[in-house]
Amino acid sequence: MRIISPLIEYLTVSKKMKQVGSYEGAYTKSVYLPFTSNATLGQQYYFQPDEVLDSQNNFITGIELVDSVTNATAPTVPSTDPLSATQATQGYLYICNLNREVLATLPLYTLIRRLNAGKPTYLYFDEPVVWQNCFIQFESLGTAITTAHSVWLKVTYSPIEK
Repeated sequence: MRIISPLIEYLTVSKKMKQVGSYEGAYTKSVYLPFTSNATLGQQYYFQPDEVLDSQNNFITGIELVDSVTNATAPTVPSTDPLSATQATQGYLYICNLNREVLATLPLYTLIRRLNAGKPTYLYFDEPVVWQNCFIQFESLGTAITTAHSVWLKVTYSPIEK
C-alpha cells in the first residue's frame, strides 16, 4: 500500500483519476450530428457550440459512439439512424482547442462501447477543449453515409471545481 497510496493521491489531485460509481449519470450528454447532405471525403463536420462541453466549464472524461446495433434510431428530428460499425470504420473524431489545433484524433470505431468489451473510452486533455472546434471527418466512404444517418456521441464530463 505504501507505493500505491502516493500514486492514487497524485492521480486524484492532478484530476487524472476520480472516484466514480457508474459511467452514465448526471454528467453525460448526448450529442447528435445529423447530415444535411451525403457525407463526402475529407469534409469536416463541426459540432454546434456547447458551453457544457467546453473546457471553461467542464472537462471531458469519456466519449462513446452509439452505433446502429446499440440503438436502432437516434432521437433526432427528423429521426435518423446512428452510424453502423462498418460506417464508423471510415471516420475520425478530431478533438481541438481554442486555436483549432488537434489535441486528439480518435477513430470512430474505437469509441463503440459494445465492441470494446463494454468499456468506455476514457480521455484526459492537458489543454482546454472547445467543442465547436471539434469535428468528424471521413477518410473513405466504401459504405455510404446519407441524410438518413447521424453521428450520436455520449460525452461524459466532470465539472471544473472553482
